[in-house]
Order: sequence, then structure tokens, then C-alpha cells
Amino acid sequence: MKIKANGISMNYEIEGKGENLVLIHGAGENLNMWYHQLPVFSKSYRVIAYDVRGAGKTESPEGEYSISLFAEDVYQLMNAIGVQDACFLGYSMGGRIALELALNHPELVKALVLASSPIGLTPPSPRSEPQQRGPMPEISSKEDMKAFAERMATTAFSPGFESKNPAEVERYINIKLQNQPEGISRMMRSLGGIASRPDLSKVKCPVLIIVGENDPLVGVEPGRQTHEALANSKLVTMPTGHAAPMELPEEFNAAVLEFLSGVRDG
Repeated sequence: MKIKANGISMNYEIEGKGENLVLIHGAGENLNMWYHQLPVFSKSYRVIAYDVRGAGKTESPEGEYSISLFAEDVYQLMNAIGVQDACFLGYSMGGRIALELALNHPELVKALVLASSPIGLTPPSPRSEPQQRGPMPEISSKEDMKAFAERMATTAFSPGFESKNPAEVERYINIKLQNQPEGISRMMRSLGGIASRPDLSKVKCPVLIIVGENDPLVGVEPGRQTHEALANSKLVTMPTGHAAPMELPEEFNAAVLEFLSGVRDG
């Protein structure tokens, strides 16, 4: 479905009934990345997944993109579809968007799940710096998109995962190829600068932080630091790479649902 929000046409899907749970994908993905989560979460929640500006079927106008702009987009999307409050699950860049939303519009955010999300409390490590702060790729064709998707796949999963699960990695790459080159190029350029350090003392809602032990982009130590900086948070470490929702979906889903159940019952 499409709706006008914050001046652009935004693509979204809704499945299930109950309390609202909004899924925000990462950079280079789109709402189709949640194929392991939507069928499970929608049994208990009204799940809203959408394409971030620049991705999937959401409009990709020219201009400067930023995390603040992405957060305002989702805020306006919630207003447009009549959502007054929700739990938000953000993966990678999506977690930073969800956090920005919680900082700017705390009344909307009942709980946060930050999955493999670089929050920006510390500078990138030497291992992660080439991926996080290196030159953003110029993506102007489908050939560039394929090279970009394959490059991201090399850092998304634990060592050895691809050889044992080639179909899963191929599906991950194909989801990225559903995006338009110009939109993804604008999205990726928005991540090239050094983000300002968020004031986590302003976050009052419950937060679940999920990190992968083999994640070269975020990793356990930044996750632990985020956990220590957030008073009402829980940290879950999984034996995965960056793409925990795809690498260990059953364990990932169970951790999210357990957390959300505690929020609902609390």
C-alpha cells in the first residue's frame, strides 16, 4: 500500500491484529527483508513494515537524506495511518532511525528493539571503519547494485554461513536488488558522515539491544556500552554476524517476542 507522508509517497504493509509493532529495515534493504519475522510477529501484533525513503517502492526524491529526515518520515507515516503509539524494531540503520524517533517523539514509542544497530556512542573500530565510514559506493546501475549487494553480503553473516546456507544469502542479495540504484545511492551517502552522539538519557521506554558476536559492523562491546547508557534496557548477544534476523531467525524472533511480552504485561 502507498500513502502520502512528509511530502513523499511511502510504501508500507500491515499484517495481523493487536498492538502496533513497526519494523524498520537497514540501509540497502527494504520491507521484504522481514520474511522470517512478519509471519511470526503478525500472529500476536499488528505489524507495520515500510520502505524507508530511497528504498523499495517508497519515493526517492533528490536532496540530502539523513537519519533525522528518515525519523520524521516514519513519524508522519504513523500520523497518516492513524497510529498513536507502537513498539519499534529497527535493524542496523533502522535502529538508529527508531532511536531518533524515540528522542524526538517519545509519546509515540512504547518500546524499542535495536538489532545490530550502530548507535554512535564511540568512534568506529579499525575493523568496522571501512564499512561504516569508507567511501560510499556510487550506485547508478543494476550492475552497481549487484556488486553493492554482494559486497554487503560478505560482512552480513558469520564466517562459514554462506557455504552452509547459500540459498539464504542469495535471497538476501536478491532483496537488495529490488531497490532502485539512485535511491540507495542517496540513502548510503546519508550514512557517510559522523553522526552526532545521541543523548540516551532522554530515552525512557524499555529497550532491547541485540548484537551478534561475529558482527564486524557493531559487535558486542558497542552493544554493551549502549546497554550501560540506557537505564531501562536489556542486552541479548547472539552467535551471528550482522544479519541476525536472517542468520538465526527463530532465536531472534523468540528474543523479540519475549521482550515485547514483558513490555505488554508490565
